[in-house]
Amino acid sequence: MMKANSKASNSNASTKLIKRIITSPQVYRPVGPYSQAVLADRTLYVSGVLGLDQSSNMICGVEGQARCALNNLKLILEAGDSSLRAVVKTTILLACIEDLQVVNPIYAEFFPQEHPARAAYQVARLPLNACIEIEAVALSGEVEISDGTSCPCARQPYC
Repeated sequence: MMKANSKASNSNASTKLIKRIITSPQVYRPVGPYSQAVLADRTLYVSGVLGLDQSSNMICGVEGQARCALNNLKLILEAGDSSLRAVVKTTILLACIEDLQVVNPIYAEFFPQEHPARAAYQVARLPLNACIEIEAVALSGEVEISDGTSCPCARQPYC
């Protein structure tokens, strides 16, 4: 019986998934008990990012906070061997949903092509009374972007 358990553990050792905490020294320290990002296998989960400078000072206004939050997001992604291009999903949390009109052009500067999937919500209140918070899910490592019009599979026109 002991040998069977031992073999089971050995076979599981080769399929272990890695969870790694990602931190960018160029971004403010988390304002609570969480990590800037967590890499699980090759998927990077980035916690909500605020428009704080490196010294944890809030940038003024929704436009400045949006630009700063997206720049902080970029730095965290790079620390996790990722990039804005590898982002597959973002969630934007806003203190006022009308601010999405201000955020959209700034967001488009950071994601000019191959836009990630996205959701945007108005929330009752954000940490530190921020105007905006952005979280993301991205791929880590080398990424190839496909527009879905061609497929490496010979039998199917689309993947």
